[in-house]
Amino acid sequence: MITYSIADLENLTGIKAHTIRIWEKRYNVIEPSRTPTNIRYYSNDDMRKLINIAALMNAGMKISKISKLSPDELNNEINKRLAAESKDDVVADSYISQLINAGLDFNEPSFDKLFSSAIMKYGIKDAYIKVLIPVLNRVGLLWSTENLNPAQEHFISNMVKQKLYSAIDALPPAEGDQKPIVLFLPDYEDHEIGLLMANFILRQAGRKVIYLGQKVPMVNVVDTVNECSPSQLLFFLIQTRPTDFLQSYIDQLSNEFNSLQIFITGNKQLIESLQLPKNFQAITDPEKIIEFTKIK
Repeated sequence: MITYSIADLENLTGIKAHTIRIWEKRYNVIEPSRTPTNIRYYSNDDMRKLINIAALMNAGMKISKISKLSPDELNNEINKRLAAESKDDVVADSYISQLINAGLDFNEPSFDKLFSSAIMKYGIKDAYIKVLIPVLNRVGLLWSTENLNPAQEHFISNMVKQKLYSAIDALPPAEGDQKPIVLFLPDYEDHEIGLLMANFILRQAGRKVIYLGQKVPMVNVVDTVNECSPSQLLFFLIQTRPTDFLQSYIDQLSNEFNSLQIFITGNKQLIESLQLPKNFQAITDPEKIIEFTKIK
């Protein structure tokens, strides 16, 4: 059985642990179990309920009213907001909460239906920015390396990747004689979702992309550059590594490709800890990938 600490609940819902404890006593919204040493732990049902409560509170509903709703009524309230012409952030919060719940339950049909609905509403790029990045942040898939539960992470990750692969396959090939941009992850990186999304954004904008994928050895990057003469490189740093190790890696990249423009994105804290060479530029906002990588 999967269980959660109160810190897990705080990370996934954004509700402070202190507030959760008050709600337990005052409103009986969830009732934790306890270990033999009296430490609280929570079930999937507790997590799902609290995620929905957080979404409804973000939509303006009071906890005193929410606490009186049954689990089915909670879900109905969320679904109303998905169907209504509510404020954009309210609808996005509803998608976020329901996608996380579907992921926690390994509910593929529900996840697929919600994901498809978000794409229909926003388009794939804005669905990624408004919905998927918050989902992935909360379960530790994209910008951090803290695991909630590896099986749940893998399930959500693979569902997202399937959608991105389909969206990329549907795009027409780039036209003209433009030089390509090479996308890759270093040989120790395997969190591919951000790179796939960059692939989609660039291809949708008509850019020619050479996509190498995850865990690419330096020698393969060198061979690709020598063979294809790209104008730019773009890669992600996600996983925490010693600063000296990362600095050595980007210095090697800079020395190998000193005539190329190299873009780095991903884990903002990691990137800010590094001294970027002159031919490097950090991209901190996914919406600006096209703007930053525009060939001048």
